[in-house]
Amino acid sequence: MPRPSKHVSPDTLGGRIRAAREHLHLSLAEVADGRYSTSLISQIERNRIEPSPESLRHLAERLHLPFDELNALAQQHREAATEANPDKYYEELRVDAAQLLAHKNIAEALHLLDDLYFPHIPQQHRWRLAALRGHCYFEQRKFLKAQHDFVYAENEQPGGENLLQAQKQEYLLLHLHLAGAYRELQQINAAVEQFNFTLSMTTQDTPLGYVAEAHWGLALATFAQANMASSGPQNNVPCKEQLLHTALHHAETAHVLYHSINEPLRAASVMCQIAQIEQTLGEKEQARKHLEELLDSWKQVLDEPEATLAAARINQQEAAGVVAAAACAIANTELEAGHPEEALTLVKIALAAGKRSYKLRRADAYIMLGRILEYINPKDPEAEQAFRQAINVLSDTDRISAQIQAHMRLGRHLFKIGKTEEAEQEIEQAHRLSALVSKSDLTAPTEDPTLA
Repeated sequence: MPRPSKHVSPDTLGGRIRAAREHLHLSLAEVADGRYSTSLISQIERNRIEPSPESLRHLAERLHLPFDELNALAQQHREAATEANPDKYYEELRVDAAQLLAHKNIAEALHLLDDLYFPHIPQQHRWRLAALRGHCYFEQRKFLKAQHDFVYAENEQPGGENLLQAQKQEYLLLHLHLAGAYRELQQINAAVEQFNFTLSMTTQDTPLGYVAEAHWGLALATFAQANMASSGPQNNVPCKEQLLHTALHHAETAHVLYHSINEPLRAASVMCQIAQIEQTLGEKEQARKHLEELLDSWKQVLDEPEATLAAARINQQEAAGVVAAAACAIANTELEAGHPEEALTLVKIALAAGKRSYKLRRADAYIMLGRILEYINPKDPEAEQAFRQAINVLSDTDRISAQIQAHMRLGRHLFKIGKTEEAEQEIEQAHRLSALVSKSDLTAPTEDPTLA
């Protein structure tokens, strides 16, 4: 949005809102009412940021103003700004959205970007705005939409040449998150290619967090390739072992980098991956040692009051995710060793942590619970229920790979207990999900992403 002068005309959206607030003798905090930041209200008053429909309706209610009037002023401001100086308008729009994203105001950032029609935007702004919208979707775990915008952005800036240093970082992050979207959508080979390309673009000026994320992504994607090599028709054991060692190398590199930039939670999450690779390589004692250390240390941290965690700037969801992942992995080891009761104790820890963590961790814990109950008694109805709970948890996410696994697990269980028709339906749903991601366009689209 164009930067306003010190005087904001009362005929503009921001001026109308400010005049109404001052007339009612309300502070910015009173108008925000705990739902929005005072900074956001201030920027709206200065015509610095266009409010979303939700925040505009909130302002109308708080200031006793007609919503239709405010909405019309917002539309007039948008049209005037675009016509007066489109380059300035779209650059400041990008800056506003980027700041909102950086402060985790993702819904507000998407409001600024959702209705963009890229063919009408000056060419030099298209790839940056499309990439930025993709990052918003990526943060919301909407990987199909994120992938679409990233591929469009790459098509608009196919080589990355002649970019300023700041734009080079944006270009690198575009490919890093495109790789992550491919991995989440189970397009593993494309993910590996993109992660490698991202690493090839890194320089001494690249933030170490980006480098660590690329190595971690490669560890996860290469580990998935190793599993595919072992499950294929030829069961290529030498190829699998080589891929596992490659995955381990990238995971260990990521672990060192995260420690070097003081990201202990990320380092702990990577260590869970290292232990998983070690287990697959047959180094079970080493893997168990790593997992038990993680579980003991982070469970103690998670037991601290929420205020203590906040003061220490520890993300509760991430810490709970480490506990859930470690407990699930040890439970898997106990189950494979024929100790279902020990596994059940551990999975209860994973479930409790999963409720405080992300949906993926919760679903993993339910799947592990289903496996344990199935081992104890295949006909236990709670085993089927656990698998169905995993599916329900993931149903409104783009965690396609996890959804496929959950439907396959439930399908195999239903076959075991003689529910053949229901089992076939679950397997078919897994195949439909696989087809969904396989049809995702791996080449850059020529149309505008808003039309999809």
